[in-house]
Amino acid sequence: MPIQINSLSSRSLKGTGKSGKAKGSGKAQGGKGATATSTTGGGDSLNITGDAGKLQELEGRIANMPIVDAQKVEAVQQALANGSFTIDPQTCADKMLAMELSLH
Repeated sequence: MPIQINSLSSRSLKGTGKSGKAKGSGKAQGGKGATATSTTGGGDSLNITGDAGKLQELEGRIANMPIVDAQKVEAVQQALANGSFTIDPQTCADKMLAMELSLH
């Protein structure tokens, strides 16, 4: 998820180090509404809510995950080829319902 920062000059980046990130912990503690504040030498600050911190963590975890589970694809291909692939409608419905409920 790209973050757009307007009115940022090289002068306002003083004290950020080589990575371009502000010095400080940068980690949000707590749940909703919690913020982490990092202040540079120039008095500028960055506030990250707990939810934004969680989103950043999830993005990092997802980026490191393989896109496809090759072993599972191979197993399904073999089951389709030999005719042993079956679908249990009850299990399918239960998993779809669980996924829908987890989104709310």
